[in-house]
Amino acid sequence: MTWFTWRQHRSNAAFAGAMLLVLGVAVIYLSIAGAGLLAEVRSCTPAQGACGAMQAWFNSNLQTWWGLVLMVVVVVPVLIGMAIGARLIPRELEAGTHLVAWSQGVPRGRWFLVRAALLVLGAAVAAAVLAAIAQGWFAMQRDLGGNPVLSIWGGFDSAPPVVIAYTLFALALGIAAGAALRRTQPAMAVTLVGFIAVRVSIAVLARWRYLPPVVFHELAGGQLTAGTPAPGPDDWLLNSAPPGFFDAAGHPLNAASVSQLISRCTGNTQATCPRALAGVYSLTQYQPASRFWLFQGIEAGLFVLLAALLFALAYRLVMRIR
Repeated sequence: MTWFTWRQHRSNAAFAGAMLLVLGVAVIYLSIAGAGLLAEVRSCTPAQGACGAMQAWFNSNLQTWWGLVLMVVVVVPVLIGMAIGARLIPRELEAGTHLVAWSQGVPRGRWFLVRAALLVLGAAVAAAVLAAIAQGWFAMQRDLGGNPVLSIWGGFDSAPPVVIAYTLFALALGIAAGAALRRTQPAMAVTLVGFIAVRVSIAVLARWRYLPPVVFHELAGGQLTAGTPAPGPDDWLLNSAPPGFFDAAGHPLNAASVSQLISRCTGNTQATCPRALAGVYSLTQYQPASRFWLFQGIEAGLFVLLAALLFALAYRLVMRIR
């Protein structure tokens, strides 16, 4: 079974190896080409803010290439699910080769488990290499000395734990869809739509809720409240919880009227502002950078669990094939 599975998928393995090689060489070349500009960026001090070298870095073609690298990392898992997972069962059923294997004393459970295990191993290795390449490139861009401007959360979808988990989920989804529909093209379509739906839903609706966000309060006059620290450059500001103004009792206020009051301030502390601003504050919710790897583990574990359930479903469906 091992040799047969390898013969069936060796072209896919060769293509994946060639793609990873090309991507790795491209990242190495980009790292070398951008080394000089990156050195200038590192010379920027925090007091300079966005200095000329940093602006040149973000306006360079290197940022375009990073976008392409990130796109490859995002697309590859679903391609594996469609091109390999969704075709695994239907191809055998359409050609009738599964009957040959089962008639030669190979139990259908072993027939499925060996093939699925080998594909899981190969997909996990390819995903790990792909994520390592992408993270190397992302880490080089983040290394901006004392003035980092790239948040660590910007590389969340390309970190190894979640990339491996996404790939296993896509593969399991493709295999389960193929076992349920028993036709290649419908299974590929279901894999594509299902993967996008789950990935987007979790990224938009669930990820920022893995732990309660940190809430930062700031008095309207510019004075910070004690306790919760202000969000830093590496923290994830939550767009799903936009800031607003509230009075001392916690009731929401009209932003326009508060802005008019703030504009009448003569200094940078609440003491110099109109008394109407007493107790008025804005709030910002964010996830601190210290939670990055915890969130990686939570999301990876979630997708691995979904993959395990889909593999179990596919196994049950294969056992019912007549």
